[in-house]
Amino acid sequence: MIFEDRQYQIDTEDALLSDILTNSNCHPIAAIPTGGGKTKILSSFIYKYLEKKPKHNILVLSHTENILLQDHEAIERFFPGISIGLYSSGLGARNIEKITVAGIQSVYSKHDLFKKFDLAIVDEAHSCPTKGRGMYRQFFDNTELTRVGLTGTPFRTGHGYIHRGQGALFNKLSYDLCSMDKFNKLVKDGYLTKLFSKPAKLQLDTEGIRTSAGDFNQKDLSDKFDRESITKEAVKEIVKMGANYKSWLIFAIDIDHADSICEEINKHGIKTVSLHSRSTTNRHEITDLFKTQGVRCLVSVGMVTTGFDAPNIDLIGMLRPTKSPVLHVQMIGRGLRVAPGKDHCLVLDFSGNIARLGPINNVQIPDKAKKKKGTGQPIVKACPNCGCLHHPTVKVCDVCDHKFVFQEKISTFFDELDVVQKENKKLEWLRVTNVTYKIHKKMNMPNSLRVIYNCGFYSFSEYVCYDHLGYAKHKANNWVKFRWFDKKLPTDVNSLFKNQNRLVQPSEILIDTKQKYPVILDTKF
Repeated sequence: MIFEDRQYQIDTEDALLSDILTNSNCHPIAAIPTGGGKTKILSSFIYKYLEKKPKHNILVLSHTENILLQDHEAIERFFPGISIGLYSSGLGARNIEKITVAGIQSVYSKHDLFKKFDLAIVDEAHSCPTKGRGMYRQFFDNTELTRVGLTGTPFRTGHGYIHRGQGALFNKLSYDLCSMDKFNKLVKDGYLTKLFSKPAKLQLDTEGIRTSAGDFNQKDLSDKFDRESITKEAVKEIVKMGANYKSWLIFAIDIDHADSICEEINKHGIKTVSLHSRSTTNRHEITDLFKTQGVRCLVSVGMVTTGFDAPNIDLIGMLRPTKSPVLHVQMIGRGLRVAPGKDHCLVLDFSGNIARLGPINNVQIPDKAKKKKGTGQPIVKACPNCGCLHHPTVKVCDVCDHKFVFQEKISTFFDELDVVQKENKKLEWLRVTNVTYKIHKKMNMPNSLRVIYNCGFYSFSEYVCYDHLGYAKHKANNWVKFRWFDKKLPTDVNSLFKNQNRLVQPSEILIDTKQKYPVILDTKF
């Protein structure tokens, strides 16, 4: 079987392999978005590992039958003529081979069967709990297997990133294809589909909804939003916006809500089926009809967030509010796969999930160890022309080509600008006489680089958060890349400070003094 070798897949495989071969105590993970070719990475990684360790035995674990079957089939194609074991009571298979795919439910208490195994690869590694005595922990506590994890969501609700913190079964993120830069490159290179997201006119107000186990209480959501008037209004908007889209996937709150949505869409003459645990039709029959476009719309409750491969999906409707970053990414991720004739996937967000949790490539991961005040940086911004949602750093709207105006706030530490010019404030280019740098320390926060621009009598500061995470880190990376003299970038803020002579100094800065604090609009070098 010939597999396409994509460079990002090779890089992921090599990063994992390097980590486990150079450090026996390393249990790494790789983050791979939906549509990134996770099963190919899994199979190729096994091949490369066995080239280095030909006598070793490998166990592939998952908690979902769909994923077990996908992984088993992919590995069999990758290793033609070699028997691949499958151990799952749910699938009626108990065969152990050199490479074995197994359901954790079937083997967690049978660790003795795998004493001669050396490596375990956990597919959907975010399903490994960090608390209590779950099945994964019971299994690994009784084995000496090296652990490797693959997931599209390297975090858990209520814990944060799965390779950090107390109770984590993994201890390093070897390669992150879900990071903003790498994710965007996958889209640019055509490996993932573009996503256009719009807040729907109807918005489900979650005020007063209780929280249970880290997410909105399902009964409260159902009581408030599973109402005929709300469903009619939402469906009317979906039908109007989806007129030119061929395959719709709608996420509902619960079974009754899914059936209500399904019934209402069918009234508009659009063939729709709901998929949930009480569906009378076989799940595979329903999904096959949807994939072949015999059914245009599929309404789901928790049945298609993992292990569901339908590249034809070009519209997603989110009628299920959530606080879970895992569920949020999994829902939107269903539209990422590329397909012939599919230019993009439209995400209609009735639930406010994107505004609450952020874009799929920069989702907000709550950190229980840090309780921050305020809202911090904006998670998304809406295009004033067409309404599409974007990350704050996007310069041009993908849909209507609207150009965003960027403003970067800075603070003055000599305040002479306000003293000199109280009235008739305007845009003004100021010549930079010199730039100085200092390490800025703030309690309970990573250090940052304070950049001081001296412009004659005036001085301005900005802070480069090179050791931070999320949007602040992304912004700092761009700042450094634009000014750094060498190709090899600094590793941290201390390295940046020590090598400040490699930073190119601007000759002029454009200041907008109409704001409460002066704003740098542009620079000249």
